[in-house]
Amino acid sequence: MILIIMGFISSLWFTKDMYYNLAWAFTGFLFFINPVYPINITDLEQDKVKKGIRIAGMILVFIGLTNGFGV
Repeated sequence: MILIIMGFISSLWFTKDMYYNLAWAFTGFLFFINPVYPINITDLEQDKVKKGIRIAGMILVFIGLTNGFGV
């Protein structure tokens, strides 16, 4: 969350939308590398949960690199 907020603030400060988009892409990349999930979800199959979080991370990377949030 801090990464997204810092990307938004730097995007406003420097008036470049690129920083906000890169913050979203970097956040998705971090979720792809290290899938983090709540402790109460451990009753489910952990492999499926990790795979789902990695897919969501790649979707965030794709959206961050192709979409203009600030536009």
